[in-house]
Amino acid sequence: MIRSVIFTLLLTTSCYLLQGQDSGNSYADPESGFAMMREYAESGKWGPAKHTGYQILEQDPDYHDVSLYLARIHGWEGSYDSAYALVDRVIAEEPELVEAYVTGVDIAYWKNDWAKLRFYAEQALELDPELPGVEEKYLLAGNQRALSREIPELYFHYYYDHFGKPYARNWHMLTAGGGIPLKSVTLLPYLNAGFHAGGYDPSTDFQMNLDAYLTLGTKNYAFLGYGFSPDGALNYLPVHRAAAEIWQTLPAGFSLSAGIRYFYWDESFTFATLSVEKYLGDFWLSLRNYLFFKDLGPSASFYLTARRYFKDIFNYLSLTAGYGTAPDEPLLVESDLDRLNALSFRLEGSRQVTPKLRLAGMVGYAYEEYMDQAYRNRFGFKIGTHILLGR
Repeated sequence: MIRSVIFTLLLTTSCYLLQGQDSGNSYADPESGFAMMREYAESGKWGPAKHTGYQILEQDPDYHDVSLYLARIHGWEGSYDSAYALVDRVIAEEPELVEAYVTGVDIAYWKNDWAKLRFYAEQALELDPELPGVEEKYLLAGNQRALSREIPELYFHYYYDHFGKPYARNWHMLTAGGGIPLKSVTLLPYLNAGFHAGGYDPSTDFQMNLDAYLTLGTKNYAFLGYGFSPDGALNYLPVHRAAAEIWQTLPAGFSLSAGIRYFYWDESFTFATLSVEKYLGDFWLSLRNYLFFKDLGPSASFYLTARRYFKDIFNYLSLTAGYGTAPDEPLLVESDLDRLNALSFRLEGSRQVTPKLRLAGMVGYAYEEYMDQAYRNRFGFKIGTHILLGR
């Protein structure tokens, strides 16, 4: 009798322990487990959240909401490969599940993975064109990838600049160039030919330039440029022009840049430049600073640009407002360095009129202090055509 009681007690205890052990590794109600997983994640307890999620998937591998939430947790932790693996598994099993593509869009957005973002966004928008936020991120991805200038083109620009004090300047310049994509480098060769109307002798100048955009990785790219004017005695275009800048892409559409500009006419002039940029849906915002190192000490200028994209990167309208002593780019003529201060505005636009032809234009105005307490109005405009060689 005693043996029977002991055996019954041992059996009951074992069953209780086994039940308790099993309850730690499985969930009678997966919804409760999912709620617990989200609670862990919202508290920043990534380890317990992932442990709970994978336990649920062991019981129910087709619980896709849990898989996608696990993918987000991996994305928040920066484990993007694991996140993509979970998203892609769900897509393979249920290719019509919009939430899977939306999750992929968000993970690619956090990683600044523009190629994957466009892939997931295209699939999501095909299933539901009204998805909030996806179209904006899709446009952002297109803008970021366009920085590498993957599409070859030819372009021709005409630029005019005028002011009337202390002398009349009517500067005309033609520019012809193109973009040549070569894997991680895009070359931008171009020629500038300027004419100073009004009886000046000499009245023309010529400059050869070669710029390049270099892709350094998924989050970095750089700009290098050099220009040379064969006859520096004309004193219009710089004898030597050099530029270098590097960009660091940050999460959520932000990027930072730092660079230097160098010009030489009969002496050297150096600028440092910094910028912070932000893609915000259909908009691109940029705040750029130029620090001009003069004989009397450095002076600064600030330029704020807001650009609105329409349809794609080839159709946009942008407004730039600037204030300070350092001239904004393009800096072409040495007398641009003489001003003491300026308030300037520039309106620019681009429109793709055919699949191969794009038109671009700019109008600008500046109120400049060219001598102490002496001011002038300055006007400029530019028109140009871009011929795309592939799209």
